[in-house]
Amino acid sequence: MPQPTIIDGSKHFFPITYEGNGGGQKVGKFVPFTDNGTIAKSVIFNDDDNPYLSRTNDAGDRDTFTVSVWVKRSITGNIQHIFDTYDGSSDNDGYIRFNADSTISTRIGTPSSHLYTTNRTFEDTTKWYHIVLSVNTNESTADDRVKLYVDGDLITSYSSRTNPSGGDNTQFNYSSATFRVGSTTNGNYDYDGYIAEFNLVDGSALTPSTFGLTDTSTGRWIPKALTGITYGTNGHRLEFANSAGQTIGDDTSGNTNDFTVSGLATTDIVTDSPTQNHATFDPNFSSSSVILSEGNLTVKDNASNNYENFVVGMPVQNGKWYFEITVDNNPNFYFIGVNNVSSISANKNQYPGYADGSASFLFHTTSDSIYYGGANYINAGSATTLSNGDKVGVAYDADTGAFWVAKNNSWLYSGNPSTGANPLFSGITSKQLVYFSVSSWAQNVQTSFNFGQKSFSYTAPTGFKAVQQDNLSTTDKGIPDLVWIKNRDATDPHQLYDSSRGPLIDQQTNTNATDSTTTDGLQKFLKGGFAIEDDVSINTSGESYVSWNWVANGGTTSANTDGSGATLASTIQANQTAGFSIVSYTGNATAGAKVAHGLSQAPEWLWIHCRSLATGGKIYHHKNTANPETDYLALNTTDATYDAAYLNDTAPDAKCFTLGGTGLGSNNDSATYMAYCWHGVEGFSKFGKFKGNASTSGPYVYLGFKPAWVMFKNTNASTNWVVWDNARTPFNPIGTGLLPNDTHADTTGFDIDFNASGFRLRDSESTMSGNTNTIVYFAFAEHPFIGNGTNPVTAF
Repeated sequence: MPQPTIIDGSKHFFPITYEGNGGGQKVGKFVPFTDNGTIAKSVIFNDDDNPYLSRTNDAGDRDTFTVSVWVKRSITGNIQHIFDTYDGSSDNDGYIRFNADSTISTRIGTPSSHLYTTNRTFEDTTKWYHIVLSVNTNESTADDRVKLYVDGDLITSYSSRTNPSGGDNTQFNYSSATFRVGSTTNGNYDYDGYIAEFNLVDGSALTPSTFGLTDTSTGRWIPKALTGITYGTNGHRLEFANSAGQTIGDDTSGNTNDFTVSGLATTDIVTDSPTQNHATFDPNFSSSSVILSEGNLTVKDNASNNYENFVVGMPVQNGKWYFEITVDNNPNFYFIGVNNVSSISANKNQYPGYADGSASFLFHTTSDSIYYGGANYINAGSATTLSNGDKVGVAYDADTGAFWVAKNNSWLYSGNPSTGANPLFSGITSKQLVYFSVSSWAQNVQTSFNFGQKSFSYTAPTGFKAVQQDNLSTTDKGIPDLVWIKNRDATDPHQLYDSSRGPLIDQQTNTNATDSTTTDGLQKFLKGGFAIEDDVSINTSGESYVSWNWVANGGTTSANTDGSGATLASTIQANQTAGFSIVSYTGNATAGAKVAHGLSQAPEWLWIHCRSLATGGKIYHHKNTANPETDYLALNTTDATYDAAYLNDTAPDAKCFTLGGTGLGSNNDSATYMAYCWHGVEGFSKFGKFKGNASTSGPYVYLGFKPAWVMFKNTNASTNWVVWDNARTPFNPIGTGLLPNDTHADTTGFDIDFNASGFRLRDSESTMSGNTNTIVYFAFAEHPFIGNGTNPVTAF
């Protein structure tokens, strides 16, 4: 099977789901962590320092409460309490903790009851986990009384689960009990890692959606702005000096339930957080003899006369990167380098540069050296000695494979990362996925790293960035030029924006309304998404939305000058690769007037909407009837096909589409129009028809690709238009539809399967499968049938 023209359909069309925040926000994959709420700071709990925060409880609600906390682990293999509350009686404590096997346990009462231990384990030390404990012992169903969520998902599989009886009191909010963050109340089982945004809500059993949401463009669970929370008497919010003027133990809920701080200092406050995750060393990659501390930023070699490799857990593949190393205990010689994925295990007890796909620079007391690709090395020059307190700067350009090292802001061997001059080595293949790593030989060598969690000691070279996730490459998606947004939770109208008309100007598919200016609507078309303000139709706090996005030409338009034979002037932006164009023109009321569409072949789907007259959206589909050029469908109604000469009964050709006269919704004198034009592209889009059979085992329609978006209309009956997509419903059956002709929220009862090469109907409803009726469809791809150009797709 030949490779299709378009391998990755998401570069030209992509659906997005998002959560409204009631303010301004950017929507799309390009801001995977900060597109809703921002958590700016966290605190490193280093267990060797015996760190914790504590306060004495006031009397609160003991049967109903919520705990929400974000954590990033540093170590595994032992018991670590994130928090503990204790009333002084024998082990009558409540807590959430990581166990030695990396399961999570929570207890809300006595040792013999109210204990929950997950079957799932949580070992990842490179990511932030969001843990929510929601309790209401008054719930009638026992399993609903205690709910544990991780990253928004309800945990349902437990190795141990003992529910409280109805109305039981817990150990939480017990008057005069001790509440500790970071350890048990007797000082055991200290937590080791990062903690951010700790909330205790007294008197309410909340869901994770109060604190976070799914960024569906990346699949990550991310924080949201916190609003409307009633914390209750004993509740508190710890932001750990998130804002100026705060201290680590300040309660910012408004209750002033401040905590006493022990074993923590302002130097433990870092910008590593759920909204800007920074690189740290990964104990799963590093040698077993390595001792990691201070949030996996301080590394110590605990073996003598053996190479111990320390590996950073966040790989990079392109871009320019900078980090700093502080020498704590002076090494005699010290390797700094990069490993590709295949060389990590080979280097676990070796230095970077020992295996193919790795390279390093060696500080040595006799002479510096460069090691690369299987223990090859060259002498770099005279010795560069290191002393305690020295700052080593590292710059790496992943786009070229070049590497530089500085001592106390002096780049070695005349190097200059800002200009690209004199790298120490450039033998790593450009744009290869690599991990930073370091190695030493002598016991007790200790160094501390800063990947941008704190202010750098020196200014990073020009163009080089901190090693944190916000700086990683995010998307190959283009700038969407046609954005169609619908509120999934409410009966707000569909809003349609395009970059030819510009921001703020929208149409509605469900009415025949003219263009309107929505001041707080879509503000900018951005790569991979768009920016919006707080118009209720597209950004109400706590409501969910979907947008469907087509890429044309990045908003760049041109006047038609192609000699196509057009008789009406038009302005066009076209994506000929994807068979899509946006055309604007002004009518002249002359039947037979021609408008250029800018595509390489005749449009098969033509959608004309009048901007200045209330005529609604008119749809031409090349398979509508035996003579589709004589008919049209109205997007804002349920009506069957109309017989009218809105295209002057003339099929579009490879250059133009032809218009009827006045009063037909396509060519009134001096009226302004937008036309959205598509033709099918093999492996990416297809516009066809099928016969319904009124069966739940409906027809299978072959597309040649797995669809991401499908729209139907029954041409023979008065039925709704329906749209499905794989963003709202990623798994079969795709049973949630939206109705372009109506303001309904997400609507169930329209079941369809998206398969590797097409779709199959699973519903007998007349809208989608009326018996012997002709149903036209409009479909865009997730992947072509052969896959993404590298990996084949399994059929179904």
